[in-house]
Amino acid sequence: MTDATRTHTPVALIVGGGRGIGLAVGIILEEQSWRVVLADRDAPDADIAKRYDCRSVDIADSAAVDRLAGELRSAYGGIDGVVNAAGYNRHQSVSEMEDETWAGLFDVHLGGVLRVCRAFHPDLKAKQGAVVNFSSIGARVGRPRRAAYAAAKGGIESLTRTLAVEWAVDGIRVNAVVPGIINTRMVQENIAKGLVDQDSLQRGIPLRRFGEASEVAEAVAFLLSRRASYITGQTLVVDGGALANGAW
Repeated sequence: MTDATRTHTPVALIVGGGRGIGLAVGIILEEQSWRVVLADRDAPDADIAKRYDCRSVDIADSAAVDRLAGELRSAYGGIDGVVNAAGYNRHQSVSEMEDETWAGLFDVHLGGVLRVCRAFHPDLKAKQGAVVNFSSIGARVGRPRRAAYAAAKGGIESLTRTLAVEWAVDGIRVNAVVPGIINTRMVQENIAKGLVDQDSLQRGIPLRRFGEASEVAEAVAFLLSRRASYITGQTLVVDGGALANGAW
């Protein structure tokens, strides 16, 4: 069955969907006739709240995630697709790494993916749905002051493969996207703080520019769709060729 011949309107949950790439995923999926639920810890902008079903959730809290799953089960009869896009970063060298920084990044990134996937497994099994997790090219290379973030994202890639194998029997596909340097608010803030140099980074990208959130969103939409029906356990890199060029 193709997307065009679905017998019902699919429902997607975008965790971390209040802004940035997560919001871009929601916009693309809405354009492709999905019903979209945006879940985030922070309140969305007023115009986003009017347009979408926005839910508040702290993915570091198992009980909160389980409550969200129950609420959406009641509201929609289940979820067809889950996108785990929530995350943040803290720059600390290993020698200066605070336990709170390490634990916090792992709890949100890796722990958050685990909690969300676990809570929505019954829905995904019933709908033979799909999951797309977010990694980062930071998980593929060594960069100073990125240890906790990179390790957590690397764990997400490993968890993605394990979930794909465990859940294949349930008809659930699980993949990940690996964004490169995307023109988001977080990247612009890092440039403004002098944490990254825009010109040098762009010179190392064969396409000579940062990606846009909508370009990552298109990759996510593909992996959720029936066009990717035989793809599971994979990571799709969306980086303008940066990794191929050994640039990051």
